[in-house]
Amino acid sequence: MIKVIKPGLATSVQDLGREGYYHLGIPPSGALDQYALSAANQLVGNPAGAAGLECTLLGPELEFTRDALVAVCGAHMTPKVDGVDMHLDTAFAVKAGQVLRFDFPKAGARAYLAVAGGIDVPLVLGSRSTYALGGLGGFRAGGWWRGTSCRWASTAPRAGRAPACPWPCARRWAARSACGWCPVCTTSA
Repeated sequence: MIKVIKPGLATSVQDLGREGYYHLGIPPSGALDQYALSAANQLVGNPAGAAGLECTLLGPELEFTRDALVAVCGAHMTPKVDGVDMHLDTAFAVKAGQVLRFDFPKAGARAYLAVAGGIDVPLVLGSRSTYALGGLGGFRAGGWWRGTSCRWASTAPRAGRAPACPWPCARRWAARSACGWCPVCTTSA
């Protein structure tokens, strides 16, 4: 479980969105930076479209109740585990009882936190994405409050060296890498 100590400014559960419901007035929702969410997911071994947390401008403060493998991609909001800076665009372990916090953004507005196994919230119209205005999907249709908890699907953290993307997500348009982790890479390593 992930226990919310501080919810952040606008933290929500997002995946790649729900298509095909505009005729009913339901937008696709989903991650604003789908590349960053996909990269974070692939770094922890999830499918590119697995649900993760979209952290907008001011990241949340989260306590993990069991060991997890996580990755943060997107905005330059340095993740800190118990006060120790962790690298963006790299998978890293968080032990049970440790707290993950975020620095203020130095560039960008949205960072994506992926947890091995994916955030476990119910599917609504084929997606786990939050559409807060319509009260659909995500964690209680968008409500992240102090003291609430959220699950992720059971997946044991991988042993050995954590994968890292050799090209930070912020440089994704300047050069394409062949790291094998990024969803836009043209070849596998």
